[in-house]
Amino acid sequence: MRLSNVTVGADPEVFVATSDGSITSAIGHVGGSKLFPRPVTDGGVQEDNVLAEFNINPARSKMEFINNMDSVMADLKSILESNQLQPIIIPSHTYTTEQLQSFGPDAMEFGCSSEWNAWTDRRLPKPKAEGHTLRTAGGHIHVGYDDPQTFTNLSLVKMLDYVIGLPSILIDTDSQRRKLYGKAGSMRHKDYGVEYRTVSNFWLGSQELMSWVYDRTLWATQNLNLLPEFMEIADGNTIRKVINNSKSREATNIINDLNLEAI
Repeated sequence: MRLSNVTVGADPEVFVATSDGSITSAIGHVGGSKLFPRPVTDGGVQEDNVLAEFNINPARSKMEFINNMDSVMADLKSILESNQLQPIIIPSHTYTTEQLQSFGPDAMEFGCSSEWNAWTDRRLPKPKAEGHTLRTAGGHIHVGYDDPQTFTNLSLVKMLDYVIGLPSILIDTDSQRRKLYGKAGSMRHKDYGVEYRTVSNFWLGSQELMSWVYDRTLWATQNLNLLPEFMEIADGNTIRKVINNSKSREATNIINDLNLEAI
């Protein structure tokens, strides 16, 4: 099964630091919100809890995807620098309670809506900010395509777990983020398609990683017919255990069995 008229977008989050590298809050320094992002040339920027978030216009080619990412990241960096701040690409950070309280009430509120799990076809509970000083940064991938269907979304997210979620464990060694977000199969259904929410922001670090994410996402949209074969080699329960527990050795074995490095 091949999806048609595919677009790839993203809405990653980054931490914010002072000039000496001390991680602080984006609140009051970026502008924008979930409902009303601050427009920039190729997307928008906003504040999300203590993090800075940005979204790019959907892209129809790898070059456009990377250009949009670079453009919006540059705009966000410029906005932060005007406030003597800088973006920091890490998946998680633990603040002190005193820090979070000093940032104001927005620092104690998490995402606006809950997630869905493609493997269980059930809603994931929304994490509660109360009592948590851990904050995490996602690298969510948005896929648009013609005539979106629930079953297709579920299948696509499962395939993305195989081709991006599993290998990401070997690149992104952070294991804290999945205490709150980033479980295998994490997704949201969208009018245009689906949002894949398993991976962190690790892939913002280079154009090579951005290219890798785009290529693997596009490959998944064109090879959904291989999903039953993949599931015979490693079923959903196995994939969930490996990703949710950051089991790098098991991930490597599955990647080799599926010959994913050949993609």
